[in-house]
Amino acid sequence: MSLPESVLPPLAADAFATTENALGELPCGPPYSARHVQSVLEEKQPTTFDGAVKALGSAGSSTLAFVASVYKDAPRTAATLAGPFIVTEPTGHVGDLHVQGDLTLEKSLVVVGDLTVDGVLHDGEHTKLVVVGQVRCRAMHTSGWVTIIGGLTVEHALYGRYNDDSVEVLGPITAGLIVSDDHLIYGKPKTAKLRPSQGGAWGPDTFDARDRAHKAELPKVLVDGITSLDEDGEVKVDGEKLVAARPPWK
Repeated sequence: MSLPESVLPPLAADAFATTENALGELPCGPPYSARHVQSVLEEKQPTTFDGAVKALGSAGSSTLAFVASVYKDAPRTAATLAGPFIVTEPTGHVGDLHVQGDLTLEKSLVVVGDLTVDGVLHDGEHTKLVVVGQVRCRAMHTSGWVTIIGGLTVEHALYGRYNDDSVEVLGPITAGLIVSDDHLIYGKPKTAKLRPSQGGAWGPDTFDARDRAHKAELPKVLVDGITSLDEDGEVKVDGEKLVAARPPWK
């Protein structure tokens, strides 16, 4: 099943400058260039928002967040997809998106609206998820770049790994449990139902999968089978098992 086309409306002459002033500099992502976005769109002349996302190719999350913000007032069409659903090419949608099951990103996804995933939201290294709205999911496994201009609610586990990318949420993050394996998870504020008994490098609500004290505590918190010992006798967390469990805590 494909998403409905979101036809681009005409923009005011000062739309790019106005959006740049309103959005400002993002807290974690690399800087974007409003002039570059404008020049690409003028050259490629996309007629749909999906076409605009594809025209920007491998642009960074900040750039995709900027173009999504330019069109935040465009007419929206809500869409529902049966899961599991896999994003296999850069995709853009203007309107709320509901996935009835798991959502996996192999390529970037940009949503101007709310994103609701009934199952696991899963991305890969170097993918980008950009949402201008609220994101809700049962669990989340991320190693790509996520930029949410809104809030993030995760019912069970939010797990991040791979230090080249980050979870960047301009609003609040609420989760049952947050585990970071060398992955920045930024939200204002960030709140977890289950917290480590003592704070670590990622703050008081995040279990650090590389912190000795947190590694000792995680097997006591998580259901059996999610943690194991590596060849050096160190506790390691299986991220796939963590997000699959309903719930992952005892």
